[in-house]
Amino acid sequence: MLKSLRAFLAAQWLTIRVVGTFVILIALFFSLLTYSPIVERVDIGEGLAELSAWLSWLFLKGVGTIFGFPVFLEGRNIGSSGFAVEVSAACSGAVPTMIYLAAVFAYPTRLRAKLSGALLGIVVIHGVNLIRVVTLFLVGLFANQYFHDTHVYVAQAVVVCIAVATWLFWAGRFADAPGR
Repeated sequence: MLKSLRAFLAAQWLTIRVVGTFVILIALFFSLLTYSPIVERVDIGEGLAELSAWLSWLFLKGVGTIFGFPVFLEGRNIGSSGFAVEVSAACSGAVPTMIYLAAVFAYPTRLRAKLSGALLGIVVIHGVNLIRVVTLFLVGLFANQYFHDTHVYVAQAVVVCIAVATWLFWAGRFADAPGR
């Protein structure tokens, strides 16, 4: 029995290593986002939320100028004509980015491929998140009755799906997986 267990573990060692690394990286990355002693010094989620709010406001300010509605920014709050949203840390794209990065760095490939995958994912996920914030603001401003459902059911799922699709694209195209 012990011999067959050893044989099984030896045959599955790469999978065990990848899954174990992924779990450890998830724990590490989520500690960076939620563990109080770290968050008190450097709050990544809040910083990304502020950046996302500012970039969204810049874009919306241009759209508002073209279509005739004012847009203001106060901290992480973007508003116009009786409607405002707060870009919270949960809406910053930090969580899907951390999960994506854990998947990239756990994957058994060269460091150069991992670094290119990390850069690709960060750009894509935060680009999609920016589009998400802008779109949700416009939905809230012009079709407020759809804001909640769009925010909770559609927009979050889109960011997660794009993160998974980006990882699959990277892993299939740029990562040199063992056995390929």
